[in-house]
Amino acid sequence: MTSRTQIINTSRKRVSNLERHPGQGRGHQPNNHGSDTDEENCAADDRGSEDMDGMEDLNQTVKKFVRYALACEYQRSTIKRTGITERVIGKQKCSFKQIFQEAQEQLRNCFGMEMVELPVRQKVTLREKKGQLNLPTAQKTKGNSKSSTAYVLKSILPPKYRNTDIMPPPSHKSSSDEAAYMGLYTVIICLISLSADGQMANHQLDKYLKRLNIDRNTGIGTTSELLIRMKKENYLQEYKTQDEEGQTSEWRVGPRGLVEVDNEAIIGFVQMIYGCDAPEDLLQRLHRSLGQQVAND
Repeated sequence: MTSRTQIINTSRKRVSNLERHPGQGRGHQPNNHGSDTDEENCAADDRGSEDMDGMEDLNQTVKKFVRYALACEYQRSTIKRTGITERVIGKQKCSFKQIFQEAQEQLRNCFGMEMVELPVRQKVTLREKKGQLNLPTAQKTKGNSKSSTAYVLKSILPPKYRNTDIMPPPSHKSSSDEAAYMGLYTVIICLISLSADGQMANHQLDKYLKRLNIDRNTGIGTTSELLIRMKKENYLQEYKTQDEEGQTSEWRVGPRGLVEVDNEAIIGFVQMIYGCDAPEDLLQRLHRSLGQQVAND
C-alpha cells in the first residue's frame, strides 16, 4: 500500500508541475507568439518613425516653397515650375501637386495671398503665327496648352484691407518709388486695355504719355527705362510691326499685367478717376471698350 501511495503522490506532483510550467511537457514546442509580437511592434514603430520623418520633410519643403514664392514676388519675378523643382523640391521624392496645395493653403491662411497661374503669351505677330504653323504636330499641341506653369502672388484680402498700411508695395529701393511705379503701370495698362482690340500703337502711347507729362521722365526714371522694366516684369509686351512709315511697334498687356490689373480693377480705377462727375453710362461704355474680356469674367 505504501508503494502505491508513493506512486500516486509522485504522479500528482508531476501533474502539478505541468500545470505550473506547461511549456516543459514532453513533445511541447516552444511558444514563439511573444517574440512574433515584439517583431511586429518593432516594425510598426519603424513605419511610424518613417511616416513622421516623411511628414517633417514635407513640412520643411512646404515652408521652403512659401519662402521662395514670397522672395519671387518681392522681386516681381515669375514663380516658375522649373524654379520650384530645382530650388525647392530638388531630389526629394515629393508630389509637386501635394506640395503646391499645402503651400497655397499656408499663403492663403498666413499671408492673405495665393498663387495665380499666368495666362499663356499669345502669338500675335505674323512671324510668330507662321512659326507656330511650321511646328510639328506634337509641338503645336504643347504650344497650344492653356497651362503656362508660371505663377504670381495675388492678394485675396477684401478691398477695404488693401491699403498701404496693411499691404505696402514690394520694394527693394523705396516704398514711395514703388507706389509711383504701381500707379504708372496701372495707368498704362488701363489705356492699352481700353483701346481697340486691347492693343495700342507706339505713337498713340507716346501721345497719351505727353498729355500726362511723362513722355520723357517719370520722376522715378526715364520713360524708356520704365517701359523696359515693365516689359521685363511682364506687365507689358511690345511687338515690332511694319507700317507705311517703316518699322514701328505695338503694345499689349503682359501676363502679369492681366492678372494684377484685371477688368474689375480697370473699371474700379476709371470710376475712381471720374468720381462724382462720372456719366451715367460710364459702366456700359467701359464694358463695350473691354469687349469680350468683360463678357468672359
